[in-house]
Amino acid sequence: MRTFRDVMGSLDGTGDIDCSNMGLTSLDGCPEIVEGSFNCSGNRLTTLDGAPEITGSFDCSSNILVSLEGGPNKINGDFDCSDNRLTCLRGAPAKVKGSFDCSGNRLLSLKGATKKVKGRFDCSNNLLGSLYGSPLVTGSFNCSSNRLLSLEGAPDEVRHDFDCSDNMLSSLAGCPEFVNGHFFCTGNRLENLKHGPVEVYGDFDCSGNRLTTLKRSPKIVTGNINCSANPITSCVRTNTRTSNEDHGRSCMKLVHEASSRVCCLGLNEHMHLSMTSFPVYAAC
Repeated sequence: MRTFRDVMGSLDGTGDIDCSNMGLTSLDGCPEIVEGSFNCSGNRLTTLDGAPEITGSFDCSSNILVSLEGGPNKINGDFDCSDNRLTCLRGAPAKVKGSFDCSGNRLLSLKGATKKVKGRFDCSNNLLGSLYGSPLVTGSFNCSSNRLLSLEGAPDEVRHDFDCSDNMLSSLAGCPEFVNGHFFCTGNRLENLKHGPVEVYGDFDCSGNRLTTLKRSPKIVTGNINCSANPITSCVRTNTRTSNEDHGRSCMKLVHEASSRVCCLGLNEHMHLSMTSFPVYAAC
């Protein structure tokens, strides 16, 4: 056993502590409180027993943790437990004022996740089949590269980007209606955009799916639109308006000249549109 005390000696906890990449197997001997950030990443820890309460960020990434029990209860900065062997988030901090990164684990469930994360919540590259247990409110949300069949259980409020790419989604049901950043759903099994976001204040990327239509596409997209690598048969309109304005938000219509690009490359269509000035797109 190689403990914190063995390697770091006796510290009083005034200021940041970095004990990363030192071969630690135990946090025994840590100060009870650290007035700053604590970094114990890149060790051989299997448990967080003995971890201090902190006033800054906490990084326990790249260990062999199977549980977060014993870790700090409140994080005023970021919390990083990525690249471990976690199957759930039981024992996670109750409050995280920064970002929460649990990517690259073996998560089957988000049970135990912090309910409010002000920064980014990243649960990508896991084994998740469901998003139940997600934070209720978060900044950006990244659940890409999992085994998701549904977005039900996703956060009620996402204040920045939303990324659900590279899953097995056949529906966008459960995603937020309004995204104040980029929205990525590339690399899924979507045949339509029903139940997708209504307004996206950033880029919208639905490439690499099975889309044959852009029905139910967002009403507003202020960034770039990428619907490439889909078998789309009807795509972007820039000068006409459908007589049926409310029938399925059937296409994208340029309503204000924009500095943006719409890319739709499918089996039946190849289209690139380049505009100048500020982008605003609406479905028609």
